[in-house]
Amino acid sequence: MTTLELKTAIHQAVEKVPEGALPEVLNYINSVQHTSPVKKDIRKIIDKIFEEDANLLRRLAE
Repeated sequence: MTTLELKTAIHQAVEKVPEGALPEVLNYINSVQHTSPVKKDIRKIIDKIFEEDANLLRRLAE
């Protein structure tokens, strides 16, 4: 995916997030911006898991 496609997908996903969860999403985005290289590697692993299990997570959220 290109950067533009990723940003578009993220924007669409945020539009579907329940209002009460928006502060948590914002906190996550802010934390990703201010992390050390080691933490960024861990975040990449976590993000990969979320990406691979996105459909399952969406079904659980419903």
